[in-house]
Amino acid sequence: MGLTQAQVEVLPKDGVYLATPLGPYKSPGNKPVELKPGEERFSTTVQTPWQTEPLEASMTFMDGKLTSLYIDMGDNERLATRVAAQIEDKFGPAKLEDSTRVERCPTYGGGSEEVRSGSSYSAWSEVQGDKEVRSRVGTYVLDGCLSRRYNQDRKVLASISIYTVEATKNPF
Repeated sequence: MGLTQAQVEVLPKDGVYLATPLGPYKSPGNKPVELKPGEERFSTTVQTPWQTEPLEASMTFMDGKLTSLYIDMGDNERLATRVAAQIEDKFGPAKLEDSTRVERCPTYGGGSEEVRSGSSYSAWSEVQGDKEVRSRVGTYVLDGCLSRRYNQDRKVLASISIYTVEATKNPF
């Protein structure tokens, strides 16, 4: 966070770096996006040490400085778990945010199976001067008894987001 667009464009190829140049931001569903004055948002792909194929990403710059990074990990739940473990190694235990629900679904053999659906995130926060850097790695799972009955596959959306906010000050 805090890098300029030029610095992001020349990141060394030994970590996370741009696989394609920054381009116009494409919002999901091509919905219009409202930006604050001084804010610019771009779509790109980034290469990571986590896998061989580049991942879809978006970056937001405020007054020329990187303030937000979002990486779409697709349906790769294992990748999200691995990335969360690496962040935990560096920044310590995560705050877990879990809103998954569990359903017991009948099976054709007369038994039942447990199905989970909902979101689960690992979150970290670190204060750096007057800014707070927040990181979230998580998954959103779409699954249920009805979809299983109609042979629909379980869907997973995994992502990582890192963004800055103004640090809160202790009023005392």
